[in-house]
Amino acid sequence: MDIALLDAEIRYDGTQLSTAFVDAHADPGGAAPRDVVLLFRGEADVSPEHMVDLEDAEAGLEIYSPHMAHAIVEHRGLGLAEGVWRQRLFMRLAADWITGRAGVHIDVRGDDLYVGAGKLSVSIATTSPRSVLMHIGVNIETEGAPVQAAGLRDLHIRSEDYLRAIGTAYRDEVASVTRAVGKVRPVA
Repeated sequence: MDIALLDAEIRYDGTQLSTAFVDAHADPGGAAPRDVVLLFRGEADVSPEHMVDLEDAEAGLEIYSPHMAHAIVEHRGLGLAEGVWRQRLFMRLAADWITGRAGVHIDVRGDDLYVGAGKLSVSIATTSPRSVLMHIGVNIETEGAPVQAAGLRDLHIRSEDYLRAIGTAYRDEVASVTRAVGKVRPVA
């Protein structure tokens, strides 16, 4: 699994949750396709027509943050159920890292993170014709958020530190699972 930390800020509007975005940003050298974690920072403002979560779209919920730490993860050859499990693994790894760094309890509710009543994250997993794609956004700043929110800045965590650490932790956990799968024999 490759990790790509993008230097430029990118405004996340939902259209980045696509294989075209991954292809444009993950592998500029044109090497063989691999699973990837793309990491970047920027505003998040997802309009209803780009929402993937049908319940959120039908409820008319807004997804907005003035500044987020984003991860787009692509896993080729997986079904959506396994993608959702991996999304939840990612969120638990993020919660553990933030808790260890900031010394506050992070509550994991399904696929979202909370600090007290403040929502720290958004996340979704979906499919494309070739893969499972996940978007995980963690607030850096919260001013103007449509819900009570918490952010990395409130927790005195640098977004760069979070992005590097969570990308590495997720990649290493996926590699560990792959090794574990490869060392067992089937039974009858």
